[in-house]
Amino acid sequence: MNITLDQLKVLVAVNTSGSFSKTAELLGQTPSAISRKIGQLERQLNIQLFTRTTRRISLTNEGRIITEKAQLALTIVNDIQDNAALSHGEPAGKLKVDAPTPFLEHCIMPYIDGFMKKYPKIQLELASFDHQIDLIAEQVDVAFRIGELKDSSLHYRRVGKSPLRIIASPEYLKNHGVPNHVNDLHQHACIGFSQPLSLNHWPLIQDEQSKAFELNTKLACSSGSLIRQATLNGMGIACLADFMTRNDLTQGRLVQVLTDATITQYQPIHAVFYKPYQSSLKLKCFVDFIIESIADQLQ
Repeated sequence: MNITLDQLKVLVAVNTSGSFSKTAELLGQTPSAISRKIGQLERQLNIQLFTRTTRRISLTNEGRIITEKAQLALTIVNDIQDNAALSHGEPAGKLKVDAPTPFLEHCIMPYIDGFMKKYPKIQLELASFDHQIDLIAEQVDVAFRIGELKDSSLHYRRVGKSPLRIIASPEYLKNHGVPNHVNDLHQHACIGFSQPLSLNHWPLIQDEQSKAFELNTKLACSSGSLIRQATLNGMGIACLADFMTRNDLTQGRLVQVLTDATITQYQPIHAVFYKPYQSSLKLKCFVDFIIESIADQLQ
């Protein structure tokens, strides 16, 4: 009974995605091929790994144990490849990166071509889960996180920090007027996050006191990218990090409002990883490259 790494990768991917069709799309295979590989693995192990219904699949108890061991095995193989690369002094192998969509769009994607030309033996996989994930379960090597870190078990490196801005489009301000005081926001369309609601506490001075302004949102969006687009479309006023609106402000597509009432507040940005930063040459090269590339965009 010879179990291959490909079978283990498929098993972990099916568990992560929750369906054969999504796994097939991720791995560039057909759903029937994925189903066949899982069936073959079940026959080899003489264990039912998944419970299948017409709507969903879920791990059996035995399947959960096997999948956890498969994740560990893939992590060990990845570490072996990293150690080999370290011994040769040349970064190589697959590197999976996760970041919130706005950070991926504005601070990573513009520099990917340059990175891949500099390190041609590294195969990048970019993902945007837009929520905090288990790095090992998702087989992510590095995740960029915005805001205060909560998981103390992870290794991390500080990337920088980005100030928050209260912004609107010139078109919106022309049609609805410019807010001169914080309380004027109650008469305006404010665009906020659907979750978490703490992101809707804007850093503004109210009644000569520095405290978060809790707004009633006219429009709630699940991501900063959607909020930015809605703001560009003249749908209201928003509070977003400078790294994703800097070019819009420079080119006049957006303007900052309530500058005198805005408290200087920064969103910290970190790169987090489940193993020491120095233990993986490809990881170190990527994080160093991105930090150096975006140094002018962050503080």
